[in-house]
Amino acid sequence: MKVYKLLHDNNHSGDSEKDGFLLKYDGWNLLPYQLIDPKIPVEKLPSQIHFQANFNVIPKYDYPVTDVGVSVMSVKMYDTLDGIGNVNMDILPVVMLDDTYLGGVQTQNGSIKNDVPRLNSYVVVKVKKFLEGVFDYENSDYKMSRRIEGQIGRIRKIVLRESQIGFPPLFRIAETASTLFISQAAKEALESAGIKGCVYEEIEVS
Repeated sequence: MKVYKLLHDNNHSGDSEKDGFLLKYDGWNLLPYQLIDPKIPVEKLPSQIHFQANFNVIPKYDYPVTDVGVSVMSVKMYDTLDGIGNVNMDILPVVMLDDTYLGGVQTQNGSIKNDVPRLNSYVVVKVKKFLEGVFDYENSDYKMSRRIEGQIGRIRKIVLRESQIGFPPLFRIAETASTLFISQAAKEALESAGIKGCVYEEIEVS
């Protein structure tokens, strides 16, 4: 049974290395950490996340590259994953705003102006619970953190233990919370659906 690290295709954007740029709000810098912390309830996050995006590029890709490195994906991509097994993650709606709109996109009270072109076909995923018991401590190559006792620091090589019930389509683990993993079935489903913007790095399974 194979499993993969889900990465972005960073070479497709043309004139920019990013597809979308977060529309900043109070506390925006915490977003990448909040999305990978199961202890933070989704209700503590904004009800919608806005990005300013290149509309010549963004509609062509299902897994866009953003300036804050969060896991934004098209509704089509999420539904494809969820269709092969329950994706045990929360989702937040993402609104892409046309970055060629002249002037500020927000009104004085912070809402988005009505005439700003937008795409509502994206979401961002937030972890509900880490998949436990699959990190292979014996065969992975890592060093423990010097600053936080009992926590893994740098990982040179990840090896996962095969789960008796199989891997879910999309998951994170506590040992490397920033890494998003997908199962072999998920990879095959995304490829069959023609999902664009993904790179799959195979992870050794013991």
